[in-house]
Amino acid sequence: MAGKGTGKYYAPVYRAKKSPMKLRRIKIIKRCAVIAAAVAVVAVSIAAFQINKDDSSSFVKVAASEQSLAGVSSYPRIVDHSSPLPEDYVPENLVTLGTLPNGDNVTLRADAAEAFLTMCSAMSEDGLGIVPVRGYVSYDEQRNVLSAAADRLVAEGASAEEAQKLAADEVSAPGEDEAQLGTSIDVSVSADSFDSFTLTEQYQWICANARHYGFIIRYTSANQKYTGVKDKPYHLRYVGKDAAEFMASSNLCLEEYVRAVKADNSKAKPEI
Repeated sequence: MAGKGTGKYYAPVYRAKKSPMKLRRIKIIKRCAVIAAAVAVVAVSIAAFQINKDDSSSFVKVAASEQSLAGVSSYPRIVDHSSPLPEDYVPENLVTLGTLPNGDNVTLRADAAEAFLTMCSAMSEDGLGIVPVRGYVSYDEQRNVLSAAADRLVAEGASAEEAQKLAADEVSAPGEDEAQLGTSIDVSVSADSFDSFTLTEQYQWICANARHYGFIIRYTSANQKYTGVKDKPYHLRYVGKDAAEFMASSNLCLEEYVRAVKADNSKAKPEI
């Protein structure tokens, strides 16, 4: 009886134990799982790094493969140091935004103005308002802006040569500012300042909805390597609904979009 009782007592304890061989197997399995997980993390990190590193833009290739742009015959004009506008370029059908606060002082190309007013109306329905600050700027006006910036820097103590260089960092040279196209606009909640615009409900609304009206936020810190322009969250560019929707859904800036269009249709031309 004593032996039978002893067997009953030790049996459960024995079944709860694992043999040394099983323990080794478990340790090996756990180690393999940890190594596999680490390898997976490294692989994902390398892939992400390569995408970010590739200045030829993997995003363009992905976007172009998902949706063909072969039917796009024209694309928004890029204006910068390497592709300036001529001194005598003036867009047709310029109109003012007179129905908006400060609108009498801001002019846009008619199609961009219509789209902007429609967007402002939709924003108003959501209880928000926005102020147009700067629209079309002529070649001569931009030259005056650059000159005024240099004069200010001289007054602050810079030499004439230093002032010219510093002003060029602050202000685009005439012909190199896309404001001359009449399709870009700077906006804010007040005509006096762009400070803290990214903290406003208006900015959040624009981020979520501008593309539906054909606008993009033209210059961001994320696309500076393509645009060469510092972050300007208040600067909107009218590119048309189709282009704006495509850029937003594919996470492309204008330079990347133009590259994708050219890749799918070598005959495509800039708007002007």
